[in-house]
Amino acid sequence: MGKDKLKSKNIMTRDDLVAYLETVLSGLRQGTLILDNEDRPLILRPSDSIEAELEIKQKSDKEKLELKLSWVPNKMQPLTPIATQLEAPVLPSTLPGDEAKKK
Repeated sequence: MGKDKLKSKNIMTRDDLVAYLETVLSGLRQGTLILDNEDRPLILRPSDSIEAELEIKQKSDKEKLELKLSWVPNKMQPLTPIATQLEAPVLPSTLPGDEAKKK
């Protein structure tokens, strides 16, 4: 499989962000995340062992929280969208109100 990358950045309401993160959490629990990319869906298959990196910054005028997750794909999880769409949540390829920056 080649390298696929999707990057999204946007300002949104806290409620919209919570809803998006809840969809991500649901996919992590089920072991499959599907990102609805316009070219073709990106299917992520997180394994039971996930590396999590957390960075928090606080300044007088801005606060920032970055969470980066990485894993080796779970090869036991099916890769085809047909097999997973019924079970896995489908995330939009962009955050609400955002234009994706694809690479």
